[in-house]
Amino acid sequence: MPVQTLHGNTPVRATFEVPHNDLPKSARVVIVGGGIAGTAAAYHFARAGWQDVHLLEQSKLASGTTWHSAGQVGQLRASSAQTKVNKASAELFARLKEETGHDPGWLQCGGLQLASCQERLLQLQRNAAMAEVFGVEARVISAEECRSFYPMLHTADLTGGVYLPGDGRVLPGECTVALATGAMQGGVKIHEGVRITGLIHSTDRRGIKRISGVTTDQGDITAEWVVLAGNMWMRQIGLAAGIDILVYPCEHHYVITRPIEGVTRNSPCTRDPNAGLYFRALDDGGMKLGAFKKRSKPWQIGDAVPYPFAFDLLEPDWEDFEEPLAAHFHRLRGITRDDIVKFVNGPEAFTPDNNFIMGQPHATEGLFVLGGWNSAGIACSGGAAKYAVEWIENGGMTLDLASVDIRRFLPFQNGRKYLQERVSEVLGLHYQMAWPNRQMETSRGIRASGLYDKHVTANALFGETAGWERPLAYAPQGVKPEMGYSFLRQNWQPWAAEEVTACRTGVALLDQSTFAKFEVTGPGARPLLQYLCGGNVDVAIGKTVYTGLFNGKGTFESDLTVIRTGDESFYLVTATAQQSRDADWLLRHFPGDGSVALRDITEEVNVVSVMGPKAFEVLGALTDLSFAEADFPFGTSREMELNGIPLRAVRISYVGEPGLELHVAKESAGALWDLLLDAGKPHRIRPAGTQAINTMRIEKAFRAYGHELSPAETPLEAGLGFAIDWSKAFLGKEALSKQKTEGVRQRLVCLVLDESEPNLWGGEPIFWDGEPAGYTTSAAWSPTIGRSIALGYVKRPDKRVLSPSAIKEGTFEIGLFDKRHPARVVTRAV
Repeated sequence: MPVQTLHGNTPVRATFEVPHNDLPKSARVVIVGGGIAGTAAAYHFARAGWQDVHLLEQSKLASGTTWHSAGQVGQLRASSAQTKVNKASAELFARLKEETGHDPGWLQCGGLQLASCQERLLQLQRNAAMAEVFGVEARVISAEECRSFYPMLHTADLTGGVYLPGDGRVLPGECTVALATGAMQGGVKIHEGVRITGLIHSTDRRGIKRISGVTTDQGDITAEWVVLAGNMWMRQIGLAAGIDILVYPCEHHYVITRPIEGVTRNSPCTRDPNAGLYFRALDDGGMKLGAFKKRSKPWQIGDAVPYPFAFDLLEPDWEDFEEPLAAHFHRLRGITRDDIVKFVNGPEAFTPDNNFIMGQPHATEGLFVLGGWNSAGIACSGGAAKYAVEWIENGGMTLDLASVDIRRFLPFQNGRKYLQERVSEVLGLHYQMAWPNRQMETSRGIRASGLYDKHVTANALFGETAGWERPLAYAPQGVKPEMGYSFLRQNWQPWAAEEVTACRTGVALLDQSTFAKFEVTGPGARPLLQYLCGGNVDVAIGKTVYTGLFNGKGTFESDLTVIRTGDESFYLVTATAQQSRDADWLLRHFPGDGSVALRDITEEVNVVSVMGPKAFEVLGALTDLSFAEADFPFGTSREMELNGIPLRAVRISYVGEPGLELHVAKESAGALWDLLLDAGKPHRIRPAGTQAINTMRIEKAFRAYGHELSPAETPLEAGLGFAIDWSKAFLGKEALSKQKTEGVRQRLVCLVLDESEPNLWGGEPIFWDGEPAGYTTSAAWSPTIGRSIALGYVKRPDKRVLSPSAIKEGTFEIGLFDKRHPARVVTRAV
């Protein structure tokens, strides 16, 4: 008889005897961790035909964080790629019993999300609209329809909900055993009771750390690949080897009730996000009532999980759970404290941004990390493990997984204080409103440009990216610079609109210091960059080149500006969030002869940009240098001084207006800022924040990495073929030449709404002749034309080749909430 989850045995402890295998001295793959992620990875390695794969578990299978997991499997996530991951998990769990003979407890009971305010209903409508594009069935339903699933559901304060019939649940321990069974049937060897004590590693001349195996309490094992899937144990393993793996445990609480009248095992897994609640049925009609509070408690373990910790829980914390429990009693009328039979307090691993982590850590080889599930390990791990094995096999992502790539983080974020503060907020993000432009509140004030105090004085509203405090917009004096969130209009938009107008019609001062910046030097620098860049960087000293960095598939690893500063020296400027990824990509391709050196100067150099039709009038008051196009052409840079301040002036623009980026030492940035403000007074110069910059780049249809550019798109699809020099060899050229001959099947478009009122944010579905064709990757309400502008990729359902003229055929609409709004295709809006 299949194992059931009952009010008397939940969380269910899996009982399974793993056949004994002698510990090897060497292996092709060593997987560390026998939970849902480790066994899923073992299963997918076996399915892919890999041999000599060994999984090591320090205790018993599913004895860590897996065994007490809630077991819910929701498919819909914030992005197309992450939704594909979860869909792959659901599809895997549904076939495991037939494949392996072991029942994982999969039950497609559906999912239900409740809205108890109008803004939450707007969010659910946005989610449901995107679900159609992602291929997930989702239906917006009324409050009364929500009650049809749970007769005791209190609906008087509900505004509606979304029902997802494809969602389900598993028994976490039994699902782990099913995956392990499938892995062993494919030849994987599993070793229980083997504790990892460290990683075997060495560092080469490039600075790359090569992981060549593991040390254990029973001997060393050398390996071609080590896959760390140990969730909250991974950080301490990484720390011992000098590798940053950013996870930290938080307490997660739920309670178990006796069987409740009207509840069946088929009742859907339900979330009431405004109250931070979830609940689902057990097989006997009991219920699991859980919560994700706005602030939670990090497990105070220092830098290492206590040993042993297997099939263990923490002490119940009724006081901390008091508020969520009252909210459960409000939503599920008739359930009382007397119905509760068990309190479960299980630690789980969280990351700084609520996305899991996978991939090769910065500047490492032979190590792949898979974990940090943020309480979604059951739903994510089955699919994530599939794409992890593909990543290892193909030498790179087969899906745009940049949002979960471990290289998105920087070393300072692995500090214990930072992590403890941040994960206390992250746990609650599961059910916090997914506002556009939502800013993290904890672990702030870590990084700032030399202009931070200037922005404070100017009444800036700050946001955070990669630890940087950046001015989003400047509030009028006397107005408190606070973010007012909404899915409609947000409070900072009028402030940013004035900043855009100033830059479009006069002159504005921008702090773009958070760009990541590198110096690449040495006799091998030019050949290396010529190979990695699609554009030709073998140009005259002082010339700037906008270029993509492509992988072997011809898709983007990054896009950046390369400035040649000498015969053997180059200055690279890239996106704020790309600091670790781009440095890692360069290092991995360095020759081993020491002919290339990389220096990260991100913190040392600030960037003050003077932009707008009157920018050169302001600059002209400070120097005799001619800014005429013939004397200082677009796309060039030169070293100069302004009032004795040395800097590098670069004539490029990310806002589509004339002007200069002034790259200056951090300690001189404040003086330069004051100098420019004073010189610009006759022209009513004013600062403009990152929201204004983003709006202006969208108005000009300028692409941004992480939005329009990712490992899922090529430059031809993005309309950036002009930035490629086809006469030279470069990484990805073969794939791109093939696509150039055959044609592209998706294209980036710029769309302008016909109506002036709707406010697009990005992440809205695009319809082409009434059929889902893609979604917006960036969007903003433009004060310049008085309506919303969006960028996004579109393709036809039959994935036919799309010529440029094909985009002009048919009609386009953009979905917003429960309506579709007509839009027209333009080359650029402004």
